Amino acid sequence: MINFSLRVWLKQHRLVVGEMLLAIAMTACTALTSQSLASPSKTSLLVSHTQNATAEPLEQQAVQVIRDYYSAIARGDYKQAYSAWYGDGTASKQSFQQFKQGFANTKSTTVKAGEPSRIDGAAGSSYIEIPVTVTAITKNGTQQRFRGSYVLRRINNVPGSNPNQRQWHLYSAKITQIN
Repeated sequence: MINFSLRVWLKQHRLVVGEMLLAIAMTACTALTSQSLASPSKTSLLVSHTQNATAEPLEQQAVQVIRDYYSAIARGDYKQAYSAWYGDGTASKQSFQQFKQGFANTKSTTVKAGEPSRIDGAAGSSYIEIPVTVTAITKNGTQQRFRGSYVLRRINNVPGSNPNQRQWHLYSAKITQIN
């Protein structure tokens, strides 16, 4: 049985520690609020973008990467599309020139994303698989349809990771033409 004076001592110190934690939290909130009320800087805009991105469920963020990827292809913005691949495009297993040439005959694209899989994790990363159906129109007006899936990867919020790494990127694809 703990004696009475020891119990009193523990209660007093628990209260002091609690008050210290509350003071630290309030100081941090005040500092963040003061910083965000100042004129926006690149850093605060980056924080704002990151906060907005995390407001949307991770599965929907991954689906949006695929939509943005095909939108960039349709606009002819191959650099943006290539950068959607993990490792600044290296996960596509093509050089940028090969990638760009692969879409040289594409006039437009549309993508329909299916239900994302459950997010799986491994060694500080998260993975998700998303089924897709893609319709492409070539420059001569021929319609092509493709079906398959993409696996996307993001680095989790681990020490040393940067905001770009914490975004979803295309990691692999299994896409086949169906007509």
